[in-house]
Amino acid sequence: MAYCTQSDVETRIGSADLIALADYDGDGVADGNVVEAAIEDACSLIDSYLSVRFAVPVSPVPDVLKTRAVNLTVYFLRLGRDSATEDARRQYEDDVAWMREVSRGEVSLGIEPSAAEGDRTPGVLYHGQRRLFGRGEPL
Repeated sequence: MAYCTQSDVETRIGSADLIALADYDGDGVADGNVVEAAIEDACSLIDSYLSVRFAVPVSPVPDVLKTRAVNLTVYFLRLGRDSATEDARRQYEDDVAWMREVSRGEVSLGIEPSAAEGDRTPGVLYHGQRRLFGRGEPL
């Protein structure tokens, strides 16, 4: 399941920019397979972070997650055209940092973590023998 669509990407960056980034065959129309590949890359990256706390793919998709998916998709489209600017790189790094925070539970998606994955408290229990020596205990 994708967290964004080609329409979401086009709404964010505009039709002209989408064509410039995704028209590989030169027909003046963004190639759907190119955009879909970038969306899949973005969603796979998102899932790799979110799977620590949530059952993926996340459904329904929170707006903040859709925004990050669009950002990442645009970045991957730019990489394909060797047009990733320093600003695009910073946005990518911000998106990855946000996903790390979500996976650590520092930032909320507005949904509950999955029961199996949400509790990362270690469950170590140690049983040892009775103490033989120590302060205040005879030898």
